[in-house]
Amino acid sequence: MKKIIYILSFIVLLLGSSSCSDFLQKDPTSSPSESIFWQSKSDFDSGLAACYSLVYSWPGVMSEIISCFDNLTDNSICQYDEDTYGKTKTIALGDLTSNTSGFVSYMYNDCYRGIARTNLVMGKLSAYTGTEMTDSEKSRMMAECKALRGYYYSWLYLCYRQVPLVTKTLDLNDMYQEKAPRSEIYNQIMSDYNDAIKNLPDEVYSNSDVSGHMTVSAVKVLKARILLNDAYDDSGNATNTANLDSVVSILTSIKGYSLASSMRDNFVRDKQSSSSEIIFSVRYLEPNITNSIDLRFGAWATDQVTRDFINEFEFTDGKKWGESSMTPIVNDSLIESGSNTNALARAERAKLFVNRDPRLKQTVSQSNLLIFSDKGYEDANATNDGSQTHFFMTKLVQPTTTVPNYSTVSDADVVIIRYAEVLLSIAEAENELNGPDATVYNAVNAVRTRSGMPALPENLTKEEMRSRIRHEWRVEFAFEGQRYFQLKRWKLMGTLVNGAEDPAIPTYIKVFKDAFYYWPIPQTEIDKANGVLTQDPNYK
Repeated sequence: MKKIIYILSFIVLLLGSSSCSDFLQKDPTSSPSESIFWQSKSDFDSGLAACYSLVYSWPGVMSEIISCFDNLTDNSICQYDEDTYGKTKTIALGDLTSNTSGFVSYMYNDCYRGIARTNLVMGKLSAYTGTEMTDSEKSRMMAECKALRGYYYSWLYLCYRQVPLVTKTLDLNDMYQEKAPRSEIYNQIMSDYNDAIKNLPDEVYSNSDVSGHMTVSAVKVLKARILLNDAYDDSGNATNTANLDSVVSILTSIKGYSLASSMRDNFVRDKQSSSSEIIFSVRYLEPNITNSIDLRFGAWATDQVTRDFINEFEFTDGKKWGESSMTPIVNDSLIESGSNTNALARAERAKLFVNRDPRLKQTVSQSNLLIFSDKGYEDANATNDGSQTHFFMTKLVQPTTTVPNYSTVSDADVVIIRYAEVLLSIAEAENELNGPDATVYNAVNAVRTRSGMPALPENLTKEEMRSRIRHEWRVEFAFEGQRYFQLKRWKLMGTLVNGAEDPAIPTYIKVFKDAFYYWPIPQTEIDKANGVLTQDPNYK
C-alpha cells in the first residue's frame, strides 16, 4: 500500500503527473500551509480538480492508452514493448508477474493516488465551517468525490482479486493496509455510487455546467458495469438475476441522451462538445491539457489490428465473411506477406473494406495508409510507420492529410461512457433474463441501424441473440477499453485469446492462463508494506 501522509502538500496534490514518491514528502516551504488552505471555495475546487487529474496521469491508463487493453484480446497486437502502452505486447505473451510494469503497476498506483485525494478532500469538506460554500455546493462536491472514489475502486476491483480498502486519509500509524475481501470493495463501490447518484446534478453531459464532471447518468452506467460484471459466475454464465434486473432498471432510467448520427462522430474533436451520445469523457483542451493519441496510434500504428477482428465485421447485407454473397475472392498470401508499400498488396487489402459494415472503415486503416471515413479525408492516404499485421486502429485518431508528428497538438477528448453502451448493456442483461424480447431487439437494432446496418432477423433464440449482442459489443466498442473486461466477464479469454495468432505474424502467439483473470499486486507495494500486504496466491 502506498505511503500517504496526512500533511500532503497542496502542490503535490495538484500535480496529477507527479511520481509516486511525491506522496512521501512533507510540506515544502513553497507550498500553502494546512492552516491557510482549505478556507475558500476555490481551494476546494482546486482539490477536486486534483482528484480528477489522475485520469490524465502519464501514460494515461484510464485515458490516452485505454485502447491498448484491446492488445490483450483478439482484436489487436501491440507493436511496441513499452510501459507507454501498458506493457501489453509482453503481457499478451504470458509474461505477467508481480514485477510486470505497464498496466499492472500504473493502474494500482494511479487508482490509490486518486483514492487518497478524494479521501483528503472529503475529510476537509466534512470539517469545513466556512461560509463561502452553500450546503448544496458542499453536497455536490462530496458526491463528485464519492463518484470518483467509486470509479477508482471499480478499476481495482476489475483488475485485481483483492486490494486494501481505504476510506480515510492515512497517517504514519496506519499507512500500510492489508487486503480487504472482494465483498467489502464491492459494497464500498456500490455505497459510493449510490450516494453520488442521490446528490449529483441530473443533467446531460453536453451542458456546460457539468461537462467534464461526473453526473447522475455517468455514475448509473459505472454502477451498471460492476453489476453486469458480477452477474456472471466463474463459468461465464449469467446466474445473478438480481444484478441483471438492476442493470435494466438503472439504465432504462437514463434520459436525455441519444445516439449520434454516426459512431465516428463521438471521436472527432469538433463534434464532441455537442454530442448527444457522450455521457462522460476525459476532457482535453490545448494548450495546457493535450494528449499524444494522434502520434502514438496514427503515426506509429501502435495498435496493430488482427485479421480476425477484420473478419468480425458483417457485410452491408448483415451476413458474415464467407456467408455473404458480397464476400470477395482475395489473395490471402499477398494480404499477409506483401509489404505495406506494395501497391498490389494494398489493393488486395482494400478489398476487405468494400461493402462492409461502415464501422470497419471508421475503426481501421490498412498497410501504412492513414485513410479515414470522414468526409474529405477518404483518400488522404498519408503514410505512417505501418503495421506488421498490415492493419491498424484509427478510430481515436483525428482526420488528417499529413502524418502526425511531435509538433502535432492533439486535444480530442477520450470517451469513457456513451449512450450506445447503455443500449447494449440493457440488451445483454434483458436477453439473459428473459430472452430476445422487444426490449432487446429495439436496443440492438438502434445501434446497428445508426451505422446503416440492417435490423436483426426475427425469431432469434436466446443463444443466437447472445452471439449477436457480443458481436455488436466487439465492433461498436473496439479500442474503448471494453473488450478485455467483457471477455473476462464471459470467461472467454482462454477460448478466444489463449493461442491466438495473426497470419501476418505467426510467431507471435498469445498466452492466457486462468491465473491471469486477476493481476498480481505490484511487488514494490508488497515489499514496502512490511508483511501487512500479501500477494495474490496465483503469483506467489
